Amino acid sequence: MNSSLIKSALISEKSFTAAGNSKFTFVVDKSATKAEVAETIAELFNVEVLDVNMVRVKGKVKRSRKGLGKRPDFKKAILTLKKGSKIDLFEVDKDEKNKKETRNKIQDTKNKENEKEKVSETKVTVRSKKEMPRKVI
Repeated sequence: MNSSLIKSALISEKSFTAAGNSKFTFVVDKSATKAEVAETIAELFNVEVLDVNMVRVKGKVKRSRKGLGKRPDFKKAILTLKKGSKIDLFEVDKDEKNKKETRNKIQDTKNKENEKEKVSETKVTVRSKKEMPRKVI
């Protein structure tokens, strides 16, 4: 096992969605092979790895005041685990999720109440043509 092969977990919206399907994404060393990554992850997290997909990601070219720059290239490994296996790095705390949902619901109800108050406060007055002020030339 060579734990220096695994640099970090790739945390993104896409990787969290895939984690629901037992697919976990890690940034690995450029020289790492599928077999080495599978063995390392299996030993580190005590899980059974079914499949490993590797992707070499080219760094984006970015512009700044100083000129052109390039983000570094990296290699990522997408691991498919046996159903029921989980890696704690990719789990969202259910209590935190519930708290966020309740906060959002409360905020939504407050916004709706505020909108109703604004609508009821605004009155539209309609004037007839006789009441309209005339322009004097």
